[in-house]
Amino acid sequence: MAAFSQFYNLAGRSFASINTALVALIPKKDGASSIVNFRPISLIHSVAKLIAKVLSMRLATVIHT
Repeated sequence: MAAFSQFYNLAGRSFASINTALVALIPKKDGASSIVNFRPISLIHSVAKLIAKVLSMRLATVIHT
């Protein structure tokens, strides 16, 4: 609940603290040497994932209107 409270208190201010992601390149096969042999994976902050999930679930109940 503390994470959601902090998110609520950020309203109207910078979301830079939770809007971060890392991109990792995972090799598709052993001995990958070219960029086409890698798969990009986005690693977003777990708090941002939780907030996005909660917001999408709440929006789903009213989106039909």
